[in-house]
Amino acid sequence: MPDAILPAVSLVIPNFNGARLLGANLPAVLAAAAHYPGDCEIIVVDDGSTDDSVARLTREFPSVRLVQHAVNRGFAEAVHSGVEAAANECLVLLNSDVRPDADFIAPLIRHLQVPDVFAVAPLIVDGQGRPTDESWRGYEIRRRRLRPLKLGGRLPDRAVPTLFASGGSMAVRKSRFQALGGFHPIYQPFYWEDIDLGLRAWRRGWRSLFEPGCRIVHDHSDSSIKRHVRAARIQRIGRRNKFLFEWIHLSPEALQQVIPGYAVQALTRLLRLDFVYLGGLYAALRRLPEVRALRRELAATSCLDYQAIVDTVREGLARAWTESQPAATPAGPLRETPDRRVSGEYPAGAGDRNPGS
Repeated sequence: MPDAILPAVSLVIPNFNGARLLGANLPAVLAAAAHYPGDCEIIVVDDGSTDDSVARLTREFPSVRLVQHAVNRGFAEAVHSGVEAAANECLVLLNSDVRPDADFIAPLIRHLQVPDVFAVAPLIVDGQGRPTDESWRGYEIRRRRLRPLKLGGRLPDRAVPTLFASGGSMAVRKSRFQALGGFHPIYQPFYWEDIDLGLRAWRRGWRSLFEPGCRIVHDHSDSSIKRHVRAARIQRIGRRNKFLFEWIHLSPEALQQVIPGYAVQALTRLLRLDFVYLGGLYAALRRLPEVRALRRELAATSCLDYQAIVDTVREGLARAWTESQPAATPAGPLRETPDRRVSGEYPAGAGDRNPGS
């Protein structure tokens, strides 16, 4: 699509006590909006901040639309309020701790014009410009556990399928985000909601893509959740939500592989008196009736199963690697890595270690 006819875009930024981050990063967002050849609006949803976020936005960034929550309602609800307020079908969701390059919007929005594309993720780099494992997402079952994969320092030379786009840096269609109900409340208050959203979209036949041709910087120097929530609770919620995600989405065959691993790990953690892990498992088990209902609902509306999706994601990246190098040089394998992500955290932390791993 020629840049002259790119559609209007709404950029949605949830914020909680992030006045400093807004001051540091909003100028780059404004520059990106000005660089985009179509119309852009920027919406900041203040989620009940007690710092001077609202005053700073009003004083320093008068062109930004402000949506306010009287009390803190959490990341997902802040995003939902911003999506509801957005005037445009094409959305870009950003955490307040990310700093985009000036030209990052157009490559994402071009992909959204393809009918079966649900969401697009940019290249995410750290403060030193190094690509992070947040950019592309893939998983596999190894040693009876669901384990994330990483790029191993290699980037494809074109857009490739990804399992999901991070809730802190993604372009998405408003109508499809709302058709899926947005981030599912079973994952409240945080973690794993964006992975689940990506899987639910894939199961409808709507792809997510990773576009390495546009870039944002994600600085992990601060974390709203870590500043406001006890570490043990963070870990327990992360573990609970990983269990919920697996039980909702894994195929019966995949569950048969991981369930024995649960038993071994639970026994090990019991011997170590790891009550955080056991508390997460117990909390997930209490949600089993909801999990069963969600599995039935997804089965009734899905056109792809979990294994077909993860195979598509892996094969898409492997094909891009193979086609971008001399035939005599085989593409290297994807490598397993500890899962170093926190889904949906704001204003910072989408690349922190996921306590559910």
